[in-house]
Amino acid sequence: MSLSSFFYAACLGCAVGSAYGAEGFSSWNGTESGAASLSTLWAQSYGEHPGKVHLYRNDGNPWLQEFNVSLRAQYQAAAVAPNGSETYPGSHGRTEEWRRLRLGWNARVLRNLKVTNIWNMGGVDGLGYEKEGRWHGHRMTRGNLYEANLEYSLPDATVGVGKVLPVILAENRISSSKYKLPEISAVENMLVSDSSFGVWSCNDEKKEPLGYYAGLWSNTDERSRGTWGTWESANMSLGLSVRADGMLLKEGRLYCDWIYNWGDMKGRPYDGNYTGTGARNVLAVYYYGKQGAFELMAQAVWAYRLKEYSSGGVTVSPSNLAGLTMMPSFNLTDHMQAVARYQLGFGSDAVKLNKRYASLAETGGSRVDCYQAVAAGLNFFVYRDDPARLKIMTMAEYGHSRGGRSAGFTGWTFICGAYTNF
Repeated sequence: MSLSSFFYAACLGCAVGSAYGAEGFSSWNGTESGAASLSTLWAQSYGEHPGKVHLYRNDGNPWLQEFNVSLRAQYQAAAVAPNGSETYPGSHGRTEEWRRLRLGWNARVLRNLKVTNIWNMGGVDGLGYEKEGRWHGHRMTRGNLYEANLEYSLPDATVGVGKVLPVILAENRISSSKYKLPEISAVENMLVSDSSFGVWSCNDEKKEPLGYYAGLWSNTDERSRGTWGTWESANMSLGLSVRADGMLLKEGRLYCDWIYNWGDMKGRPYDGNYTGTGARNVLAVYYYGKQGAFELMAQAVWAYRLKEYSSGGVTVSPSNLAGLTMMPSFNLTDHMQAVARYQLGFGSDAVKLNKRYASLAETGGSRVDCYQAVAAGLNFFVYRDDPARLKIMTMAEYGHSRGGRSAGFTGWTFICGAYTNF
């Protein structure tokens, strides 16, 4: 999707809103206006008290109440310092990229129906790649559909249909705009699904003592056409959560996720379009807690019947996988946060490293028997009440690989980036 197509869609939404609402544009400080000025849009985006960026808002209109635009832009640079291996010629052990660049819109219609459409934008510098033993600087990103869905709010639940990122596992369940470290742990990265077509239902865990999130998802996706999945196979997710105030910290919540995949986990011709989970069964128990400026996330995960992979022309069936992640954080000031993370994953030929930046090094492969890493980071926020709006994130991580069919990656990874989201 081109930028022009996106803005044509935005303008169309505004025109529809005007047609249905005689009152026109109801602005965000209580006054009426015919159109949102640039200064108004800037105030909503990066003003003193930013919020949703409304192109149209009128609660008195029975048909269309809101039409909003969204942006998620994340640009980050990384460097690696491997132990026991070399970086590919041409890489210098470092790279930079548009990690995420997404534009979209969402609308609230008929009071309780939310429509969302978000695209990954193409034509910008993505991650480099290794070819014939040499690193090549950048691969241009290609635009594709990230989310397109309808959600209807009932008195005690929400039901949805369309394409969305399933809410599963501790780090992945939160929006990437709210990550405390630039990249999620290796075990989560290899198990979670990509943005998928499906149906789901959930309630508001912030209000309910017992929360739930349940969905049925297609394992495949014709990305280039943005079709309604191909449904060669499917997976389901069920997550339950309970309020756990006082269990470890003053405020807390305990989660349990179970994901079952009906796919046989063998290599398929459509693997290039595979969006499903990385194992037949995934079970995770995790905790989020907060007390004052201190927060803690802890997760234990187990996966059975991992997806097969090819190594040296041989099909490998990995063993079961077990993993542990702990991530404490502390708000040093209203605008600065310190974060640490320990991650561990083990299982024979089972742990798949997060190759994003480890691929700069000549590791001989990304599957190992055991991987553990310790990371530390500092985050700097412009807006105290909305850290994801505009921030800088930094991270240094030392990882160690052991066993398996390849040496894996052992060494340091450094990441720094700028991130904005509205």
